[in-house]
Amino acid sequence: MASSMYKQLGVVMRSEAVRRQIAEVADRIAARAQAIADADTAEDAEDITIGRVDGTRPKGRPFARVTAPLDQEFGTPKVARRRILGRAIR
Repeated sequence: MASSMYKQLGVVMRSEAVRRQIAEVADRIAARAQAIADADTAEDAEDITIGRVDGTRPKGRPFARVTAPLDQEFGTPKVARRRILGRAIR
């Protein structure tokens, strides 16, 4: 009985509706992150590009990952730490 339930769960998590919802949430976070990046760099000449990567994990679970340049997120000795993604997911 439990294995049948897990099979159904797998079917649901791989469904197109779940993928659409994951993409919708990622799009909202990406839009918020891009707005923060644009506001933070308004006086700077540099542009920060926020991206989104969709995929499927090896066991079939879908994901959508919002990306930003690591040096902008965490900072370096020459680049200020902006923490754009961290602020966008609040």
